[in-house]
Amino acid sequence: MGDQFIVFTGRPNSGKSSIIRAVTGLNVNVGKDPGTTRRIERYSVAEGLTLVDMPGYGRSLRSSRTREEETKDNILDFLELNAGSIALAVHVVNISTFLETEARLAKKGFMPLDVEMVHFMKRDLGVTVLVAMNKIDKGSKEFVEDNIEALKESLGPSIPVFSVSARTDEGVGALKDEVRKKLAQRGFRSPFELVR
Repeated sequence: MGDQFIVFTGRPNSGKSSIIRAVTGLNVNVGKDPGTTRRIERYSVAEGLTLVDMPGYGRSLRSSRTREEETKDNILDFLELNAGSIALAVHVVNISTFLETEARLAKKGFMPLDVEMVHFMKRDLGVTVLVAMNKIDKGSKEFVEDNIEALKESLGPSIPVFSVSARTDEGVGALKDEVRKKLAQRGFRSPFELVR
């Protein structure tokens, strides 16, 4: 059996790369603008374990429709082809835009992309998924609680949701502990041993 993967997914500007840095210590490129990660990036983090940083999934002001479709196809192809080797997926949600986007899509009868992606990975592919609701430092306590509640309601009770801020480190410890626990269940006792 080849390498197993820990995969980080999310919409543009959700802070995937910042969460990767906070959880693993891996020195990945981060930026303030959406679309810093433009292609699927792989990092060997332990014997037999590769971390995969996916580009943002969905609309971005910095990309053409053709580029967005190509990115989406590449992400879905990777997930479908490697589903049996994905030890864990962490889907990162930007709390700043989740409720607004969800309400706008619900009016049109669409499921939010974040919810759709998580359900696709868990229900369709059988992947263990954790959700990191990132950027909780950007809103009031009530705003954060409303967003977390809406996300949990949309995802259902079987998907763990962690409220975190990659910028302030709030909540990152709990997410990191759960990532390590899930990877330990797959046989990785020191999951980030190669990270420097």
